[in-house]
Amino acid sequence: MNKYLNYTIDDYIKDIDTNGIKKTWKNILVKKISNVEMSNFLDIKNFGELYEIGLAHINKVDKKEHGKYYTPDDVACVMSNWLFGLKGGNVADVACGCGNLILKYLEIIDNDTREKLLKEKKIYLYDEDETALEICKYIIAIKYGKKFLKNVNCIAGDFLDKKIVLPKNTKVISNPPYYKIKYLKKSWGNSKIINETKEFYAAFMEKIFNNSVSSVVITPYSFMGAEKFYSLRLLMNNYNGFIVSFDNVPGNIFNGRKHGIFNTNSSNSVRAAITVAENKEGVKGFMLSPLIRFKTSERKRILNCETLFKLVNKKHQIISEYNKYYYKCFKNLNKVYEITSNKSNQVFKDVLTKKKNDLKLCVPTSGRYFMVASKRDLKRDGKRVFYINDKSYYDYIYCLFNSSFTYFYWRLYDGGINFPLSLLENIPIFYNLLSEESKVKLHNIAIEMMNKEKDFLIYKMNANKMQENIKFPKYYRDEINGIFLEELGIKKPSRIFDEVHSSAIFKYEEYGRDE
Repeated sequence: MNKYLNYTIDDYIKDIDTNGIKKTWKNILVKKISNVEMSNFLDIKNFGELYEIGLAHINKVDKKEHGKYYTPDDVACVMSNWLFGLKGGNVADVACGCGNLILKYLEIIDNDTREKLLKEKKIYLYDEDETALEICKYIIAIKYGKKFLKNVNCIAGDFLDKKIVLPKNTKVISNPPYYKIKYLKKSWGNSKIINETKEFYAAFMEKIFNNSVSSVVITPYSFMGAEKFYSLRLLMNNYNGFIVSFDNVPGNIFNGRKHGIFNTNSSNSVRAAITVAENKEGVKGFMLSPLIRFKTSERKRILNCETLFKLVNKKHQIISEYNKYYYKCFKNLNKVYEITSNKSNQVFKDVLTKKKNDLKLCVPTSGRYFMVASKRDLKRDGKRVFYINDKSYYDYIYCLFNSSFTYFYWRLYDGGINFPLSLLENIPIFYNLLSEESKVKLHNIAIEMMNKEKDFLIYKMNANKMQENIKFPKYYRDEINGIFLEELGIKKPSRIFDEVHSSAIFKYEEYGRDE
């Protein structure tokens, strides 16, 4: 009797309880490749999802702690297309799981290239999970020929172990685990990056960069700006390529769905970056896109290799003691960044004092689409109160924080949930570039805004408490932006910043993104 003909999810769970997940899958795979008739439920396209359901049934908590995010097909397609154009005779999927990335790669390449890779045993799969590797290997053989079942190299074990190495002339595609390292293993060797970051994904990036000829890796975006990843960024100076990064609202790359388990996370999915290490001769450093914020309706259009690469700035950034962080800038705002960063002779902390005075500035610690500052002490939990040390700066600083410039600077170097204090303190204030006429204009605008703060109060419930904020009309921001841009010698409309504040990526194409 063929029990798989009408096999259901209940039968699958019962088999796991009776025989264990490893034996259950061995039986399924052997029957599948032998062409035993099976229910549609056991189509190979469902294997990855089914395996994750089985793992979740066994131990949800362990899987959650291991931070595995399923790579959606459209993201896997972008990564695979980028990988196809890179050098490397062998192809490896590191942290392979059930193989969504390598399977997509084999799907998008031409028949002759795929046949050659399989025939010459040039596909390498790395993962600690032997069963997941078997599932991937069997799917490849079922799709492309039983003769290739023994031609796929499966390396089961801890990828960070010094004994596990990539073969020479290998390009890598990877979605490594995103979780903290709780304890260090001697088998990993003495890595400064592992010791300083305590993050598995950073450790995987280090080994992939050092041992492959090229790679495409998707990870959290935090390595670009957080202090603890400085050693990783320094290592990346030895290589070259580009990085595209994505915000997680309103649309997010991982669809708010954690790998086959907790599929209700729709608002706090990881902010991700795809790092493409091209490793071309005679080039150092990485080019970066802005932090891409897109609507769900734009997903199909944005997840296209050509479209994404058009957003990438063509300057290769080099990390040093004087330039510790990658910045993520829209192309049409390059000049704004360069002038404010290079010609300003002060940063925000230079005009601050710890002594309380009447020159108070209240700044909420978080914001989604704008930054605000007020003279009013806002009734909210998340806020910082600053005191300006010189009255001549106060109106200007008030306007600066209510312009697009401070928000822009945050998006350059962070763009997460909160405005880090260290980042705010180092915002260039370029007061030295302003004329006396502009200072008078800004003074008048500041006085008007301060007098009307109470008219623009808004409230939002958070953690069962009402949080107060101010949302000034956009025309104030545009007016201030216009004054600053004119003084900086940038002859463009104040709406040049609209894409920085927008929830969409394509709405403001007319403002010269390719400059």
